[in-house]
Amino acid sequence: MILAYPLSLLLMFAAASLLAWTILPRRGGALAVRGIAGQPGDTSKMPSLIFKMAYPLLALLAPLFKGLALRNYRPRAALMLQKAGLAEFITVDHLLAMKAIFAVITPFMMAILFEVFQNPALFVGAAIGGSMLPDRFVNDLRKKRESEILRALPGAVDVLSLSVEAGLEFLTAIQRLVERGGMGALRDELATILNDIRLGKSRAEALKSFSQRVEIPEVSSFVSVLVQADMLGASIGPVLQQQAERMRVERFQRAEKAGAKASQKILFPLVLFIFPAVLIVIIGPVALQFIYGP
Repeated sequence: MILAYPLSLLLMFAAASLLAWTILPRRGGALAVRGIAGQPGDTSKMPSLIFKMAYPLLALLAPLFKGLALRNYRPRAALMLQKAGLAEFITVDHLLAMKAIFAVITPFMMAILFEVFQNPALFVGAAIGGSMLPDRFVNDLRKKRESEILRALPGAVDVLSLSVEAGLEFLTAIQRLVERGGMGALRDELATILNDIRLGKSRAEALKSFSQRVEIPEVSSFVSVLVQADMLGASIGPVLQQQAERMRVERFQRAEKAGAKASQKILFPLVLFIFPAVLIVIIGPVALQFIYGP
């Protein structure tokens, strides 16, 4: 009887999600609406499986949270969604709906798994912790997206440098990279830069917006150099070539740093699991011979 109520809630949630996923129409044109309409895009391209599965139910519940002012949280959450690459798919209202869902589901799940969470104080604590999980998901997506951009940036700058040196204009080179480049976070950001310029922003303003969306030191340095060259009227080709060389060196240094950290991290399992087994294999026969004699 204790488990029947929370299990029924979970079944109702699953049934509502499946029904909404079947009934609700899909939206399209993610790149077309980016930065223009401010509405969710094609959810099939959503980078998070959790948000993708829950989106139909979130779309039903989101209108209920439009009346909540939350003046401090809404701007911060909107910026967080933008940095995570979710702003074209979900809004702050969707995020609030997901926080409410997790606040309801988490304490019941904990009560099912652990009897101690049937205590009212722990039950309320689990609800508060559950409401924070969507923010954690978004933050993890932000870190993953920034890491993906950091890995792809040196290669993209190389391509831009070669294209400009071959005679293409900088924006045309970006257009070619967006059209022919592989799918990824950096390609989406370059498409956003082009969209911003089409909407009336200058090249410097579009690049600065890119730097604000992706708070990575390497990106900020790259953008500041390009903006400075644009303001001084310098040729963009040599600047891109210098930035490409610098980024290749930094990528090599990051790889060396990651290798050094890996060698340190492997010491713990080495000492805990491998050394004891080696000692048993080497010392075991000697010890047995010493104990039981020849």
